[in-house]
Amino acid sequence: MRSIAKVARFVVPVVLLAAAVAVGTRVWTSDAYACGAETYSTRGVVKSFGDGRRYVNIAHDKIDGYMAAMTMSFEPRTPEQLQGIDVGDRVSFTFAATEDGRRVLTVIKKD
Repeated sequence: MRSIAKVARFVVPVVLLAAAVAVGTRVWTSDAYACGAETYSTRGVVKSFGDGRRYVNIAHDKIDGYMAAMTMSFEPRTPEQLQGIDVGDRVSFTFAATEDGRRVLTVIKKD
């Protein structure tokens, strides 16, 4: 009986710590733009969507201070951001460039 109590005293804090780290990481990644990530704005044409609209490929104009004109993928901050936007639409958008290389849309709208 005592060995179970000893194991529980070790396992419970480890599990709680792991859960706290996982939750904290998810909050940061879902709101990356709010955590000091650089933001950029530009325009482009929607070329395609990923499965379930988890990302959108946009052929964008030059992004001053970031990237030449090309086609890149962007993650929506929320699924609702891409509602009403279709392939071929010209859009204006702002995104956050995260430290891990992701590009998270903060604003996207049809021109």
